[in-house]
Amino acid sequence: MPKIDASKYGYIRSNTGSNFNTARQTGDVVSNQATTSNVKSMQYFQDSGKGATNYSFARFFCAFNTSSYSTGYTITNLTFNFRSTGSTQGGTFGPNVTILKSTAQGNANTDLTTSDFYSDVDYNTAYSSNSVWTNQATDVSISLNATAITAFGTDYLKLVVVQTNNDLGNTSSGSNEGDYGYANFAGGSSGYVPYIQFDAVASGYDNDIVGVSASDIGEVDDVAAADIAKISGA
Repeated sequence: MPKIDASKYGYIRSNTGSNFNTARQTGDVVSNQATTSNVKSMQYFQDSGKGATNYSFARFFCAFNTSSYSTGYTITNLTFNFRSTGSTQGGTFGPNVTILKSTAQGNANTDLTTSDFYSDVDYNTAYSSNSVWTNQATDVSISLNATAITAFGTDYLKLVVVQTNNDLGNTSSGSNEGDYGYANFAGGSSGYVPYIQFDAVASGYDNDIVGVSASDIGEVDDVAAADIAKISGA
């Protein structure tokens, strides 16, 4: 299966504050292309403590240049992959997350800024179902849907991972909550840059020509088979 590493990735986090909407909509801290092994990349924090209830959010953004496969191929089994760490917490097996459409990071070539935190998250366009960011030090693979595959075909797939219940749900919790997603971006055997993986089947001309099997045809008159729709009107 082919895979494409994220050209740009990182997180944006809001400072802890007593207003839910302000915390959800205002980015204060940004990180791009971290290379360390335990990076808090997603969170929903709510704590009443001894005074006012405080909130904080963090969202995990990734952008992929898909131009090598965006035309001439049928894409299936698209997944988003990264490595979690044991510092992740929330839920029984890990916090619930959903992957949404992002409009940040340009053509997969622009670093995040704090202004991307809320305005570049499309809460109406989901690229996955509700999933779990595992609380184990292991790989996470989240299946992406047909909407994500359509975006893949535009040359760039840009996504953001958000906490499902309170961030996507736009509601505070009935009690204190700490959902944290930690990722390992260290090189070598420890961690890696997030990537997408998929099946890609050439979608060009697939018929026999003068008795030659389609599976043996790479090109016709120097035109790649994947770029051929028909021959002599057939």
